[in-house]
Amino acid sequence: MEKTILIIEDEDDIRFDLSKALELSGFNILTAPNGSEGVDIARVYKPDLIISDIMMPELDGFGVLKMLQDDESTNTIPFIFLTAKSARCDIREGMELGADDYITKPYDIDELLRAIERRLKKQTLTELKFNQKYEALSASLRRTIPHEIRTPLNIILGLSEFLRKNYDYTTHKDAIEMLGNINESGKRLQRLFENYLFFANLEVNSYNQDEILLMRQKKTLLAEYVLKDIIMYLAGNAGRTNDIELNLEDGGVAISETFFTKAVEEIIDNCFKFSTRGTPIQVTSNVVSNTYQISFLDFGRGMSREQIEKIGAYVQFERKLYEQQGTGLGLSIVQKIIQMHNGKLSIVSELNNYTKVLLELPLCKDKIE
Repeated sequence: MEKTILIIEDEDDIRFDLSKALELSGFNILTAPNGSEGVDIARVYKPDLIISDIMMPELDGFGVLKMLQDDESTNTIPFIFLTAKSARCDIREGMELGADDYITKPYDIDELLRAIERRLKKQTLTELKFNQKYEALSASLRRTIPHEIRTPLNIILGLSEFLRKNYDYTTHKDAIEMLGNINESGKRLQRLFENYLFFANLEVNSYNQDEILLMRQKKTLLAEYVLKDIIMYLAGNAGRTNDIELNLEDGGVAISETFFTKAVEEIIDNCFKFSTRGTPIQVTSNVVSNTYQISFLDFGRGMSREQIEKIGAYVQFERKLYEQQGTGLGLSIVQKIIQMHNGKLSIVSELNNYTKVLLELPLCKDKIE
C-alpha cells in the first residue's frame, strides 16, 4: 500500500523538489507552506510520516511537533526534521520533543530515503507487534472467559433460583450458607472483570512511551507501612493472619501506590491460593543499592521451570488436577507493572515444596526527613 508523506516547508523550491523526488520514489505526497497549515493537514489526513523544516513563519517545526505530540490522533506519526539548523542544542531539543530523526540541509536524497525507510519500517513493526498482542489477547479472552464466567455465574443463578423456589422450606443455616456462596461468586466475577480490564489497559499503555514516563514519575513513600497494611488486610480476609511472617525495611519506590498495591495484592493472593492454611508465608523487604527488593515465599504447590517460563496472560497450570479459581492473569499483571516501571520480577520454585517471588523496584529520589 502506498505510503503518504507530509512535507512542511516554507521555501517553495525546496518543497517542490523534495515532493517530486519522493513521488518518483513511490510515495503519495502532501505539502504545507507553513507550520499552521501542516498541523491542520496532519490532523485531517493522518499521513504515515512527516518531514518538517524548523525555521518557518507562524509556527516553527518545534511548535508543529509539540502540537502533534499533544494530539492523540497524530502523536504516533513518525517525524523527521529537515533543516539547516544543526547545532547540538537544536538536535537535542528536537529529539526531546519526540522527533524520530534529524536530517540537515543540504540533504542527500539517498540518505533521506534511508531515514524514511527506517522510520516507516519501525512503525510497521510496532503496529504488527501491537496487532499480534491484540490478537493474542482476544484469543486468550475467547478461551478463558466462558469457563471463568460460567462457573461463578452458575453458582449465583443456581442457588438464587433454589432459594426463590424453596425459601419457605430452607433452614436459616442453609440459606445463610447459600447466600455466602452467592456473595463469594459475585466477588469472583467482579475481580475477574476488573483484572481483564486492568491488564488490557496495561497492554495499551505499554506502547505509549509518554504514559510510561509519566508512570515512572509517581512514587510510594513509606513502602513498609503500605506493604504491611495490604498484606495483613488480605490475610484477615483469607483467614491466614497467623501464617504471615513479615520482616520489612522501609523505603520509597518509584511507582504509584495504586500499581504498587495491585502488584502486592496479586502475589499475596497467589500465595494464599496455592498454599494450605497453617503453612507460613514469609514477606521480606530490603533496600539493595538503588532498588527496593520484596521477597514473597510460600510453602505450597510450587511450579516447574517450564511453568515459570510460560507465565503469560490467561495461562493456567494443571487445571485437570486442581480446581483453580483464576486465569493465571495475576502474575501477568504483576510482570507488566514491574516491566513498565523499569523493575524486575523473578520466580524460583520447586514443585510441591515452595515458590519465591522477588520484586525489584527502583527507589524514588525523595528522602524522608
